[in-house]
Amino acid sequence: MMAAIFAAIAHYERELIRERASAAREAAIVRGMRPGRQLKLTAKQLDVAQKMREAGEPIQTIVRTFPQASRSTRHRRTMSQDC
Repeated sequence: MMAAIFAAIAHYERELIRERASAAREAAIVRGMRPGRQLKLTAKQLDVAQKMREAGEPIQTIVRTFPQASRSTRHRRTMSQDC
């Protein structure tokens, strides 16, 4: 019986945490913040990478230009602009 009471209290606490987290996300969106993980490449950097790609620069050169992101991220983001 005690276990059932503790389980009910734990469930209630989880619901409160979920509600608070949801409210915090909504408040952040209202303030103009983007929820989630920060992007490694800005829109300006992606534009530069796309222009380099269109100019015929090899992927290796484009990848080395933006060292703040992992190699796979840089390659994926540059190649996704082609589609």
